[in-house]
Amino acid sequence: MTRVVLVALALAVSGATCAATGEPELAGLMRELATVPSARARFVETKQVALLKAPLVLTGTLSYERPDHLEKHVLTPYDERIVIAGTQVTVENNARNQTRNVSVASNPTLLALVESLRATLAGDLVALERHFEVTLERAASEWTIALVPRDPGTLALITRIRLTGRGNQLRHIDIEEAGGDRSNMSIQDDTR
Repeated sequence: MTRVVLVALALAVSGATCAATGEPELAGLMRELATVPSARARFVETKQVALLKAPLVLTGTLSYERPDHLEKHVLTPYDERIVIAGTQVTVENNARNQTRNVSVASNPTLLALVESLRATLAGDLVALERHFEVTLERAASEWTIALVPRDPGTLALITRIRLTGRGNQLRHIDIEEAGGDRSNMSIQDDTR
């Protein structure tokens, strides 16, 4: 269950300052991210897992509604929906006709990951820094937030999450797991 939610996470630490306003860039970026009340996008995710002979490529849709609703709908190579709403994570696997519900409060690592993703999308830097060391990098018009877990239990699973975007739009999530597995997700606007 934790691995499923990990696909959706990431961010980093800032020390830079915005030249125009003198305000820390990370705080400004978080304010910009906080302006998005909802979003819908398509994704392509490539998972490199040591147990698999070839990378696993997933495609589907992502959606976010403020304040706490996140959804990942995998369309290929199987049909699965992961919904995070409030303190509940629901995983519906249509191929297996299974539904599982988990309370994020019952798993400290899962709670940190879920809250950190929501904190990023909500632009809540205080909540994000509660769970991660956060670093911001800028290159031209793109930003990258790198997140390193503070909790040793979470760090034992995930070594780093890197989120890349432009303006108030997240475009790429790269998750590095402690065992060497990796997930790369590319996010595009949903034109439907």
